[in-house]
Amino acid sequence: MKKKVLIIGNSAKEYALAKKLSNTCEVFVAPGNDGIKEFASCLDIRDTSAQELLEFAVENSIDITIPVSSQSLTTDIVQLFTKNNLQIFGASKEATKLLYDKFSAKKIMYKLGIPTPKFGIFEKQNIANDYIKNIKAPFVIKNYAPSSASIYTSIQTAKNVLDSMFTEKYPKVLVEDYIYGLPFGFYAITDGFNALPLGSSILYKYSLEGGGGQLTSGMGACSPNYKLSFSMEEYLMNSVIYPTLDYLEQNNSTYMGILGLNGILCENGSIKILGYQPFMQDADCAGILELIDTDLVNLFEACIVGSFSDEFNYIEQKNASAVSVVLSCRKSDNSENVIHNIDLTDDDLIISFTNNMYKNKYLEYEAQNGAVMVVTALSGTASSAAKKAYRNIKDISYNGIKYRHDICKTPADRILQEI
Repeated sequence: MKKKVLIIGNSAKEYALAKKLSNTCEVFVAPGNDGIKEFASCLDIRDTSAQELLEFAVENSIDITIPVSSQSLTTDIVQLFTKNNLQIFGASKEATKLLYDKFSAKKIMYKLGIPTPKFGIFEKQNIANDYIKNIKAPFVIKNYAPSSASIYTSIQTAKNVLDSMFTEKYPKVLVEDYIYGLPFGFYAITDGFNALPLGSSILYKYSLEGGGGQLTSGMGACSPNYKLSFSMEEYLMNSVIYPTLDYLEQNNSTYMGILGLNGILCENGSIKILGYQPFMQDADCAGILELIDTDLVNLFEACIVGSFSDEFNYIEQKNASAVSVVLSCRKSDNSENVIHNIDLTDDDLIISFTNNMYKNKYLEYEAQNGAVMVVTALSGTASSAAKKAYRNIKDISYNGIKYRHDICKTPADRILQEI
């Protein structure tokens, strides 16, 4: 009999995980999205409704629950399920708050000596204004909002932004140095005491080719990160992951789940950690999951029951590369926006939909503004995976389609494309 799995969330990373597990499990997703409905059961339950999710899990004999969205992890769902003897793979509310609150995460990194950009945290506007007068541009300003990071080269522009931030309900800002280099994601799976590397990625954060435009949550990714050496991964495990886990355990906030790092590989070979991540991100999740050749449910359950260190010494990985490209939508009206030609793409292409894709009354895919889907291709090399992804993307069309054309491409590749 297939195991029953409940996944909590509604974006591309939840789609990718649900799709992966649907090959061997009966999958339920709350609330899910219209794309997920094609291969799993979606529930009309908010990801923050912990009590309703508990009742569903009990009534339907769910074997394991996986809260993926940040919103679900900020509720008491892990404590609630654990108290009722239900298996749940995710970090507690306390651990989540410590790591994913930008302000406390920075303080933890500073306390543990984890390399992070120089920063200041301010609750008074005049002190923040004085600080930006004396730092070198460019610099980054963040507030409590999940995707609030913006880069500034002008002090006057930054002051105007600070004006608006300090009039909000939670007037608190983080200012940090901008670090030049290669953005990356690095992920480990942990039972709270032991951890193993799960995957890595090169992240393409900027909206325009060549790293220009606005800073986004991710426009694409390449996995594994071929510029992250084995010694660098060892460094991240021993100098970042384990010190963080030890700190949380000592503060009665043991972290069990997937612990991600957002970092920068600097031009001189050093590493700076920007923050933590409670799961993989929309831009890199499908690629990392498809490269894992170990049964995920067995991994998760081993973490829950305490047999992780006995059962697993490493995570098996496929000898391949994955390249993901985020397709977004930018249009100025609410007119019909049917997505065309998805049926023409390769059968082994992985398309992970976000909640900005929905099915209309004619059962056609339609795109709404924002990130719509993540197109992921696997191949023997990163270069061939990128070519495969873009060859398929050429067939997909809708009004306002927008994506970067240089994900995991060398300058030579881009020249050939222009020719």
